[in-house]
Amino acid sequence: MLNHSLRLGLISGLLATSLAVTTLSGCTNPTSTAGKVSYFTEGVITDMEYITIDLDHYNKTNTAVVGGIAGGAAGQIIGGDTKGTLIGAGIGALLAAGAAAFMDRTSDGIRLTINTNQGLVLVDQPYSCTYQKGAKVRLINQSDNTVQLQVLVNGSYITAEKSERNDCPI
Repeated sequence: MLNHSLRLGLISGLLATSLAVTTLSGCTNPTSTAGKVSYFTEGVITDMEYITIDLDHYNKTNTAVVGGIAGGAAGQIIGGDTKGTLIGAGIGALLAAGAAAFMDRTSDGIRLTINTNQGLVLVDQPYSCTYQKGAKVRLINQSDNTVQLQVLVNGSYITAEKSERNDCPI
């Protein structure tokens, strides 16, 4: 049976992890691109290579710090002593960092070789059934030195949606 301080620390850590992941996930996803000016380049997909990509959306160190702070605060509130605070901080930091690592797990990706009027360009993207050799694409330059890739389908450019390789018809 867990002693009282350890139980309180576990509860504090779980609460802190929930708070940290919820807070940080809300801060990393922009909700709008309205009003932004973007430049683009058009090209054609000439080659495709399957790769594994690290999503790397969450900063594990910052998440662990926030989890530790929230766990320590919850441990102090629930336990009311230094031991509860320290246990809550430790558990909160570990659980928050673990949750961030789990959420950043690698996934199937694809490396596209695109022939543009500026030359060949390599672009790594999450896998999508929309990508095909010979498809006309538009690379929209983003302010964070990344590109949004759109594919010409039935006369309109669409943003490719992530899919699993086994979801695509052969």
